[in-house]
This record gives sequence, C-alpha cells and structure tokens, in this order.
Amino acid sequence: MPDIHINQFHAQYNIARLPDNPVTLQRQLDNIARHQLVNALEARLSQETQADDPICFIESIEVSLTIDLAKLDDRQLATLWADALQKGIRQTLGQRGKGVLIFRNRGDFLASFLEDLLKGKVWDCWYYQEFEKLRSLPLGAAIVTLLTTNNDAGRDALLELTRRGEIDRILAILTDEEVEAIAHSCLLPPSPNIILPNTVSVWIRAIRSLLSQRLILTGIPTRDFTRLYLELLHHRPELGPDVNLARFIYNLMQLQQMVMKQSEVAQLLQLLATEQWTGVLSQLERSPAKQLLTTLMREISGAEVVELLQELEINVPQTTSYFGVTAYGGIFLLISAIADLQIDRFLQNCPYPQPENISKIGLLLWLIALQCLGNQNAVQAKSDRGITLFAGLSKTPNLSELQNYAATFTPTMHTAFIEQFQTHLCEQLNRPEHFALARLSATSTLSFDWFSLCTESNSLLPDPEWDAALAMVSATILQAFSVKLGAFADSSPAYLCRNFWKSQSAIELSANQIIIQFLTCPLQMVLRMAGFDHKTWEVSWLENRQLSFQFD
Repeated sequence: MPDIHINQFHAQYNIARLPDNPVTLQRQLDNIARHQLVNALEARLSQETQADDPICFIESIEVSLTIDLAKLDDRQLATLWADALQKGIRQTLGQRGKGVLIFRNRGDFLASFLEDLLKGKVWDCWYYQEFEKLRSLPLGAAIVTLLTTNNDAGRDALLELTRRGEIDRILAILTDEEVEAIAHSCLLPPSPNIILPNTVSVWIRAIRSLLSQRLILTGIPTRDFTRLYLELLHHRPELGPDVNLARFIYNLMQLQQMVMKQSEVAQLLQLLATEQWTGVLSQLERSPAKQLLTTLMREISGAEVVELLQELEINVPQTTSYFGVTAYGGIFLLISAIADLQIDRFLQNCPYPQPENISKIGLLLWLIALQCLGNQNAVQAKSDRGITLFAGLSKTPNLSELQNYAATFTPTMHTAFIEQFQTHLCEQLNRPEHFALARLSATSTLSFDWFSLCTESNSLLPDPEWDAALAMVSATILQAFSVKLGAFADSSPAYLCRNFWKSQSAIELSANQIIIQFLTCPLQMVLRMAGFDHKTWEVSWLENRQLSFQFD
C-alpha cells in the first residue's frame, strides 16, 4: 500500500442547480475528502506500485471532475474523485515539470537531503518539510538522528552517498562517537550470525582487492570499518547488504588493532605466519575479534592472515600530516587580512613577552580568533581543533597558562602594544597596494562588546586591559576582511560570524599547504566573487604553508 501525504487540500464545488440545503451538500463532500478520499486513492495507486517504487513529490496539482450526486453514494463519489486524482498524478509525474521531484527510494531521498544539508540550502526546499525538527540540532546530531531513525533507510542512504562519492564528506563532519552510533545502528544491527561455507574466502578476496586500490585507512577502527564496508558494497554490490559481512569486517578491524598494538608484534606475526595458533591465541584477549581469528585459521593460511592484517595498516598518504573537521572553517578566511596587513609580523615583535612552552604569536592569534567569533561563541569554539590549528598551536591553551602569562605583564605593556599597533597599521595603510583598505582606522568604529573575552558571564581572559588591547587588533582584522566582500563590507560581526566564520569545514594539512574545504557556508558565492576560490596565502606561523580554499 503506497504512503500518501497531502499537506494541503483545497476543494471548490460548483453546483449546476442550487439544492435546498447547499451547506449540507458541502459538509457531505468535505467529509468524503477528509475520511474516504485518501483510502480510495491509496487503493487505486496500490494497483500500480511496488514496495520499492520511487518517492514522488508534487508541489501542486489541480484536477476537475463532474459528478452526479443524485446517483452515487459516498463510497462511489470517493472512488470517482480518486480516479480523477490518479489520472492527474500520472500526467503530472509524466511531464516531470517544475515542482515535481522523484527519488528512487527512501535512501536516495535521505542522501539528497544530506547533500543539500551540507550545502546549506536545505531549509528552503518545500519537499524537506518532514525534517524541520532537525533544524535546531547541531549538524552531527542531525545526521545521526536522520540515519538512525530507520536503520534500513539509513543504510541505503549511506550506500547512496558512497555511490555519489560523498561519504568521506559526511564522515569528516561526524565525531568518532557519532560514526560509532551510525555504524552500529545502520550497518551492524542485532541479527543471528550466519556464515555459509566458502563465504569467508570470497569476502577476503574482495577486501584485499579493494585494499589494493589504495583505500585510505585512518587507524580508527569504526571509521575504517564504515568506509571499507560501504566501498566494498559499492564495488561489489552482489555481496550485500549483509550484516554478516559487516560484522566480519568490523571484527577484522578490531583484530588488526589488537594484534598491531601488542608489545611484541613482530614475534606475534611470526607465530601467525608459521601457524603456531596456540601461541597466538594465548596472547590475545577473549573477544569477537579473537573468535574471528579461529575462523580465519580454518579458511586461509597463517601467511595470508599476516598479509591481510598488514594490508589493513594505516595508509594515510605521507604528504598529509593532519586531516580533520572544524565547525569554524571560516575563521581561516581572516588569514587573508592578517597577511595583507602583516599583523603576524607585528604580533611576533609586539611588547608582550615570550610565554613559556607556547608560541607567542600562536597564543595571541588563538585569542584573536575567539574574539572575532564573539564572546557568545568563544566558550564552545575554544575547544575546537580548527581554532587551535588556525593559531599554529599543538594543543588548546588552558586557563592557568593564560593566567600565568598575564601575570608577566606590566601596565605599560598594554599601552605600548596599542601605540605600536597604531603605528604599524598607519604604515600598512600608507602602502599603495592597500588603497582599498584606506577606510580602516586603528580606532575602530565597531563596538568592542562583541570581541570582549573578559565579561561578567564569560571570562576567558584574566586581564581586561589585555582583552581591550587585543580587541583593537581583532576589530581591524575583521574590518580588513569585510572590505573584500563588496556590498557586504558593512556587515556586523554577528552577521559575518553566522554566514562565514561558522562554516563546517574539512582541514587537510600537508608539508607545504593547508586546504580548507567548506562543507557548509551560507554565502560561499560571495566568497567566490571575492576571489577566495583561486587565491592562495603564505602563512608564516604555519611554517610558510600555502593556504587555499575549496568550495562545494
């Protein structure tokens, strides 16, 4: 039976001859529309649909029919009405015009929703109305909720995203815990463990063939399992979906981790290669992964087991030293303004002393990034790995480090910092190539309330004078960036934060470059028009790596 949802239904009755009581007639027809029409329409459509038929959305449809009320009862009227609607639906779907969308199945629909969600344009689409409740959730939580509400549909959506080449973008957004929740719900639901004879050898050959194509593994078992299983079904669809295959791969990843983390891993691999199974099993903890090893012992040789486990080793390309995701990828856009005004050079040589065990420019840039995000976002943003990476720091500074550093300041340092920054800025603005920045001023017209990290409700900075001095630099950087945005040059800090700074992004850091790939950015077209999609910047505090941006 097809599932039919009608958001709005308008019925207009034109009566050829006015009856004695037209209100009673209207009530009769309205009652048919409310209580009998949908059932009659479902009965008609069920004769031509199957369980796996497409999901169809029609924005609006209009049908007309003529009926003789005197000769038909309510059931017959509903059937006649349903016949007209069925014909109208057929014609509308056949024309495939504007306002008609067809998805192959529920998984295809969910995958399309997730793609549009990453593009930031999902909530303006009328056909995604059923997902409105996800709008208030963080992006990761929304993805988990969507995929795990119906396990089978969620699995099909993951397979479709893999087919479209989008699965890595989805996984990059999710935390390890969120990937775990999706994997266990959609790919590893509870089920009997049934493996037919000769099946394991087929699975192993398929896995090794896929690994030979240099599928990148990260060393995080659940992430690697998810990618390996989905890519395997993409390349070998005849193998599944099969929860037994999924469980086999999951336990295989666990076994690989268990073996490779042994203190005497070389000795253990030698025992495996020479099939000294008793010695191997005695060194492993009781677990499903250990049980899997006993299965492998019956199916393939010890040497093949070793080869398989070695092929499952982490193989992230050596050119990539970091790959992760941040909720504030737009903060890297400020590097263009910092580079233009050589603010990195100023911070390195400013009057503040060198802190212990941390880079001075890195610490100051970390605080400036939080100020630009605004005090309302700073508490959450300070633990974001992307903000730490933006500043070139290896770890997030803690409050005691800030307090210890602030204790080394003298009142004259803040005054000197402000005076030297004003001098530096004037020098930069007098350079011919910076004529477009002439509107900037060391005494910013922006309210410093947005930037302050030293408030009664939220005190991340222990020294208000330090806070005020840095806010002058932060406001200048923000204005220097906004000048690049044309008609958006006068946007408020809150607007810039909402539409640019707070953009879910993937970060790829290699020896020579850092790439920020925007996964969500409401106004990415503005950034393209400003040239951010084809320019690069050398980032001195990130070992002179070249910064570039990629947009969807």
